[in-house]
Amino acid sequence: MKKLTSVFASVLCAALACLGQTASSQGRRTAAPPSVVSAGETATQLTGLYRIDLARSDKLYSVVAGASSNLPFGEQQKFFIDLTVRLTPPDLLAIERRGRRITLASSRAPRIDFDADGITHSERGGDGQIVNTLAALRGGSLTVSVGSQSEDKFNVTFEPLEAGRALRVTRRLSNEQLTQPVLIHSVYEKISGVPQWDIYDAPPRRDNLPPAARRPPVATSTPAPVPRGSETNAATTLRRALDNWIAATNARDIERQMSFYPPVLSAFYLTRNVTRAAVRAEKERVFLRARTVEVQADAPELIFQEAGQSAVMRFRKTYAIEGGVQERRGAVIQELRWRLTPQGWKIYSERDVRVIR
Repeated sequence: MKKLTSVFASVLCAALACLGQTASSQGRRTAAPPSVVSAGETATQLTGLYRIDLARSDKLYSVVAGASSNLPFGEQQKFFIDLTVRLTPPDLLAIERRGRRITLASSRAPRIDFDADGITHSERGGDGQIVNTLAALRGGSLTVSVGSQSEDKFNVTFEPLEAGRALRVTRRLSNEQLTQPVLIHSVYEKISGVPQWDIYDAPPRRDNLPPAARRPPVATSTPAPVPRGSETNAATTLRRALDNWIAATNARDIERQMSFYPPVLSAFYLTRNVTRAAVRAEKERVFLRARTVEVQADAPELIFQEAGQSAVMRFRKTYAIEGGVQERRGAVIQELRWRLTPQGWKIYSERDVRVIR
């Protein structure tokens, strides 16, 4: 599946999580200064800081599985992974509208600025293709379209709901390999009327959120606050924890492995409400029988929940276990659910979302 190549398309799509690319401040599109607008127009329903509401949003893996199921079997695996990475919605969105001037950031890409002027702008991408972009305001909604004749066509609409207390983001991706466009709806709850621009790669700091957004943690005692700083934010901490969890698995270090789990897990593959002792027994059984264990994980996607106190982590995992009765090799989309406790981040749910091979 080809990817959009123009500077603006790359940056914009990263912010909207359509391509999963990393944007940079050098890639922002510049535009004329916004015109003076009235106070009522400035206080638009679009403006604010939003957190995804997973219960009201489409299930990503169900949408992607349905889209890839019509492809030839040999292409399904690559297509499924590509779509999953590109369509994973950001956990957080920050939007500001001043007249037709739009500023946008997400937890997957830094801030960008552009004009929603309703005019199609054409740019030549790095491969020579002409890429067309259009951003327009229709009533209180914002629509952005990016595409070219030979590449993917992407459309996203931001539609305020409930008098501005929520936001529906509808993303539509068309590709020549698809029999019909992929359509995914995500609903976001407004947690502040003021945008916050430092949300890239980290949840917002709890002390910057309004009181309504400071939800009590699920843990029975007060967990440690989310660390501050670019090197110690929650996203970085969890990615480092995943690396350590994988390393402990490959080393067959059962004590280190078990340090990642709370006393009880809500889910462990096909079982529910599993004790740490039962998880330990299963992992010991695998480790004792195996001559070698080799697990690798791609970069994970993270969705923070409960005001940053829990997180859903999904990633592609390949594994090879040699020894015992038979060798086991394969690849899966694995999901780990983490919760912040007084002892740090712990895995309270471990399961496979999809078997790739």
